[in-house]
Amino acid sequence: MKIEIMNDKVIKSIKNIATKYKVEQIILYGSRSRKDNTDTSDYDIAIIAPSAIDKDKTMLYHEIIEIETLKKIDIVFINEETDSDLLENINKDGVIIYEQIGDKD
Repeated sequence: MKIEIMNDKVIKSIKNIATKYKVEQIILYGSRSRKDNTDTSDYDIAIIAPSAIDKDKTMLYHEIIEIETLKKIDIVFINEETDSDLLENINKDGVIIYEQIGDKD
């Protein structure tokens, strides 16, 4: 049985939402990126959007968690206060599912 890390429809929805905001990267991490997830595993995603204002981050968060999926989506915004152990896990196991192309202004 093949266990997919993330449904293509969910990835497409996340990418479409990310393009509306100043998002540099969205990274899937955790059990799904390591491919040791179960059928009930949630989606853990990290968002790098240093130039996005708080209001936009809030809107981005709500749009992503409202994506139609049977799995819960947990979101963390990466910033200078992000826990170093979490950053290490994201860097080690993370899979980039969205990356801004071109100017990051």
